[in-house]
Amino acid sequence: MDPATVVDGHGEDSAVEESITPRRFVARLPTDIPRHWLPGNEVVSSLLNAYTILVPANEAFYIRTLNACMPRITDDALRERCQAFIRQEAQHGVAHKRYWDNLDVQGYAYRRFERTVDRVIFRTMDRYAPLWLHVSLVSCVEHINAFLGYEFLSQTILADADPRMRDLMEWHFAEEIEHRAVAFDLLQAITPHYSVRLLGALTTTALFYLLMAGMAASLLAQDRLLCRKASVRQLVHHLGKGHGMGRRTLRHLRDYLRRDFHPSCLTGADDLAAEALARQARAVPPAIMPMSPQT
Repeated sequence: MDPATVVDGHGEDSAVEESITPRRFVARLPTDIPRHWLPGNEVVSSLLNAYTILVPANEAFYIRTLNACMPRITDDALRERCQAFIRQEAQHGVAHKRYWDNLDVQGYAYRRFERTVDRVIFRTMDRYAPLWLHVSLVSCVEHINAFLGYEFLSQTILADADPRMRDLMEWHFAEEIEHRAVAFDLLQAITPHYSVRLLGALTTTALFYLLMAGMAASLLAQDRLLCRKASVRQLVHHLGKGHGMGRRTLRHLRDYLRRDFHPSCLTGADDLAAEALARQARAVPPAIMPMSPQT
């Protein structure tokens, strides 16, 4: 089977019937948000600032990938899910770019890094990598986004964060959980070969964590906090016995490499996402608003 021509959205384990609702993040992100908006944890603040810097180029790559797949999808349900995924991801990029105004006011140098990543990695992928590899990369990074969302929400890691940034990150994480199966099901439609999933996983994991760590280290260095003992303690707490993100990340990545893996296996994630989204929709004024079908 030619990997570029497959078109059904339903494999053996595929197609969870998610309810995917495109939403706008309408809460204000004024430029008085603190540099380290998670009090007492400059390392996690910097890691999530690095995530914010990388989101728009990442999301744009996902959108270009799914748009390129659209002519090859004949399953209507999968097509609709892909379209909802695209609308959600577009809003993520818009909202995170709004927060960049804060980073600019705070004097961080990051835009050259962001442009270089987009040009050297994503635009090069667009030109030279086959479409099936694009989809495999997106499938794996969407798994990473979903399990990060699950861990940050389930452990309430952002409970003490500046409420404006907490809303931004929790909305994004909740929507990543909500649409977590779309790219994986598209990958099964385009090429269900395990070797393709493995190649995408190895490439994506290396790029994701190297770029995140590099950008976060740059932000901490600009604050003259990189080599501080307190920063090392915060990192050990985050990866080790505190948040346990080291072993939890390895477990989630190992799950993705199981031959019988499907994103629906992230037990309890949907309830966490629904609760976070409902809380933000009930806020006065609301932090998020559903998009009309026409927008």
